[in-house]
Amino acid sequence: MVERAVATYEAEHWGWEYRGTEVVVVEQQDPPLPAVPPPSALATLNTKRAAAKRVRPVLAWVTTAALVATGVVAVVVHPLVALVPAAVALGAGWLSWGRPEILRRAAVKEHQRWLAECVTAMAGFERDVQTWQQQLSEREQTKSLQVSTVRAWVPVGPVTKERVDLYGGTAAGWRAALLAMGSSLMSAGGRLVVLDLTQDAVVEPLRSMAAEYGAPIRSAIVPDEARALNPLTGLSPDEIGLVVAESLRGAEPEQSESRGVDATLVLQVVECLTDGPVTFTRLHLAFQVLLRQLTPDQRGELTRTEYMKLADLLSESARRTAEPRLFRLAAGIQRLSAVTGDAPMDGWEQDDVSLRVFELSARESELTASLLRHLLFQITMVRIQRGQLSGRGERIIVIAGADALARPELERFDSICRRNGIRLVLLFAHLRDSAVELLGSGDAVLFMRLGNAKEAEQAATFIGRQHRLVASQFTYSHGTNTSTSTSDSTTRGNSASTSDSVGVQTSDSRQATFGLLFSRRHRSGSKTSGEQSSTSTTGGTSWSEATSSSASSGSTESTSIGYQRTYEYSMEPTVLQGLSPTAFVMVDPLDPASPRLGDCDPRLGDQ
Repeated sequence: MVERAVATYEAEHWGWEYRGTEVVVVEQQDPPLPAVPPPSALATLNTKRAAAKRVRPVLAWVTTAALVATGVVAVVVHPLVALVPAAVALGAGWLSWGRPEILRRAAVKEHQRWLAECVTAMAGFERDVQTWQQQLSEREQTKSLQVSTVRAWVPVGPVTKERVDLYGGTAAGWRAALLAMGSSLMSAGGRLVVLDLTQDAVVEPLRSMAAEYGAPIRSAIVPDEARALNPLTGLSPDEIGLVVAESLRGAEPEQSESRGVDATLVLQVVECLTDGPVTFTRLHLAFQVLLRQLTPDQRGELTRTEYMKLADLLSESARRTAEPRLFRLAAGIQRLSAVTGDAPMDGWEQDDVSLRVFELSARESELTASLLRHLLFQITMVRIQRGQLSGRGERIIVIAGADALARPELERFDSICRRNGIRLVLLFAHLRDSAVELLGSGDAVLFMRLGNAKEAEQAATFIGRQHRLVASQFTYSHGTNTSTSTSDSTTRGNSASTSDSVGVQTSDSRQATFGLLFSRRHRSGSKTSGEQSSTSTTGGTSWSEATSSSASSGSTESTSIGYQRTYEYSMEPTVLQGLSPTAFVMVDPLDPASPRLGDCDPRLGDQ
């Protein structure tokens, strides 16, 4: 039977990055142009008609003159000679009226022929335009189909395949991130182990989707409603001693006792419990026997043989020396026995499981929850060292709520995962304490909303700084000037002139006459003289006055900006403080486009 995979998206991703919607731009070919035939013959005819029209008045006068000349020559000279001016009149008349008419008719005929050619050319042009528009529409439709298949939001994920650390965010953001990351990895055949230590059920959407698609799941809520699960199922005495000692020490980091001694004491106690499964209830009873708090009749689930072994395990002096340590171990085990039972905790037995979930119940108090967090963490570490998370497919372990775990423990867990070829994903609610010490020790880092200003500043420092040119000085000046000038001028003048003229005129004329019949000379003549005198006096006064004025105004404005090279954050801390619940900034040293801004809202996968 073929398993149903959680096939939701095509590749591993943590969310989606906005690439925008491509604008449909089609490279257009030049549209067809109308091939109108040139009216060259018509233009020639019109030129000839215009020339004939210009010389027509001259020819008319020539015709008229030739006709008059014909009549005069025919009357005065000879009728035959009159044929010459008659022929001139006929030619000039034809050139004046006949030739223009012939040219007009030829132009009309040529114009009709040219119009027919234009109609034919325009019909072909319209067909070419329709073909061009159809081809353009087809190309636009093809490009639109190509663009419509491209998502505005594309999947984005880390390039590295080792450890990924996520800092900040809310429970809603973690649910979206785990859903996006887990579904894509499981669709690629990966197998996930999720330790939900947050008490916020952040893995619930991923678990529901995997169940909907029929993927094999193993899930356990610790403690369950019946408080019947036994987390120690399948562990050896050495492993139980290590798990219990490390869990109690992790929940109480201020204790200075040696963890090796605690693990040895638990190991010796577990080796005495040979007649039944090791549970926290039986383990608590065993420590009570060591502390001489139970009689053989009060041994409960312990057998008499086990009771006798425990009673003889430590000498009186050794018991008194280890009594404070035994009381502390017994107190922690007692709290764990109150929320566990003897039913095997399923989840690690089968290899073909796509999703294993170990979730911390939200009903427990913080003291008990702290013990259970470290217990689940230590059990997972032991299971990995044992090689129980092996086989085909990529293996990923996700620890949600890693803030409660110490840096040395997380570093040791990371080393174990790397040696076993397992990817590790750590989710920190805050960037402080051990989270700050681990920042950058892994591979890819994701930052979700960090409301605390100090945490946001630390994240911005990790993302990096870059040189920028920023405006450091801005100067604005405004000036106005106005000028007015006025000038007056007055001109006065007087003139006077006097002229005298005197003239004398004298004339003398004489005439002599000699007759034909009589040789006698007769003289006659006259003499006149005259004198003329004139005097003229002229004078005048001139006066002129002129006034001129001019005004001018103007304004000047200037703006100057000075830039300074600064070394600032690539991403300001306020940006990290104002991210939406599902948005994140991904920093990956192997990604050349890092840092990237993405969003893990599952609704973006459908856009």
